[in-house]
Amino acid sequence: MVFTLDWFNGLDLVFEAIGFLVAMLIAAYSWRVYQVSMESRFKYFSLAFLLVSLSLLIKVITSSAVYFTEVRLLADAIARPVFGPERQFSLLFYNAGFFLEMASLLGGWLLIFFISQRSRGRLRKYYELSQMALFVYLVLLISWIANFNKTWFYLTGAVLLSLVVLNYYKNYLNNGNKNTSQIMVAFLLVLLGHLAFVFLEWVPGLYAVGQVLQLAGFITLLYTYMRIIR
Repeated sequence: MVFTLDWFNGLDLVFEAIGFLVAMLIAAYSWRVYQVSMESRFKYFSLAFLLVSLSLLIKVITSSAVYFTEVRLLADAIARPVFGPERQFSLLFYNAGFFLEMASLLGGWLLIFFISQRSRGRLRKYYELSQMALFVYLVLLISWIANFNKTWFYLTGAVLLSLVVLNYYKNYLNNGNKNTSQIMVAFLLVLLGHLAFVFLEWVPGLYAVGQVLQLAGFITLLYTYMRIIR
């Protein structure tokens, strides 16, 4: 279930750990902007990146258990009292971890998609809430299916991110704000990272490219938020 390259084995954990810290900082900066401006979109943006950081944290934990014998032995020692000597439910445990990883990340991108739309009483009107409930259902369904083929996970993430980039592009055309354009570029980098992951089955080397692009997008977004705070 965990994809990596021999020469990149372990380095991806470093990228994901840095990505986790950056996502947490983005969530914190978004919350600070919300406290200053009291605009609800920054509060939801903070929640979205908390979901992203949770996904990256789960990815680091599950990948560590696969890569390193010491971590795997520790996980086995913890699982033995829970699942019994035969640990017949251990596979279910790992599948649940992958499901939470994917559902959290797609949930974060979905929330950002709603935030990036032009303000029109979002998350208050009945039809918008019902629409969001439908999207949440689809995200959970796709996360379950992606346990068997991760391409669907990355493809769904790429679709959501492309809509986010499009919304921020339209917002930039309307307001001409430099911060909006930088946020758009940040999500474009993350989108390109997801697109690289989509084609891993055919070009495995794109795994490292996707990791670099995703982290570059997060750092660009963090830099933009630090500028907004200042």
